[in-house]
Amino acid sequence: MRITTRKAFGLTKLFAVALLAAAAGCGGSGLPSLTGTVTIDGKPAPAGVALQFSPTAEGGSPSYAQTDADGKYEAQFSFNKTGIQLGEHSVKLIPGSVETPMPEIGPDGKPVGPAPKNPMGSLPKSYWEEIEVIQVEPGSNTHDFALTSE
Repeated sequence: MRITTRKAFGLTKLFAVALLAAAAGCGGSGLPSLTGTVTIDGKPAPAGVALQFSPTAEGGSPSYAQTDADGKYEAQFSFNKTGIQLGEHSVKLIPGSVETPMPEIGPDGKPVGPAPKNPMGSLPKSYWEEIEVIQVEPGSNTHDFALTSE
């Protein structure tokens, strides 16, 4: 009977160690991080500008990012996992990521003043295919994108 108790105690300790190790591993994604700022003509990009980071090597999975109101972004590998795979990535804008604001409407039901412009509408079409190719290294990576209008 004493051997069974020792085995049970040993298994309990083993289970506790495994549980602690698993919990410790849940803190990070295990992927390198990628953050930065997107500017358009020297000003922070509006909130909602979406970027896609596609590995140039075959078999990789893309990461995505979306700017906040200050033009800052952080790459997301999946909905619940931040980060990006190591290696070279082709970066492009995702169409439709920023909506054109609604015009101000006057009391007569007609727009007041000039129609608002979509801040993305004046960007070169090439940005939708590829802005540039970046290299992602282990650890923390920072890359800013300075976009210019046509």
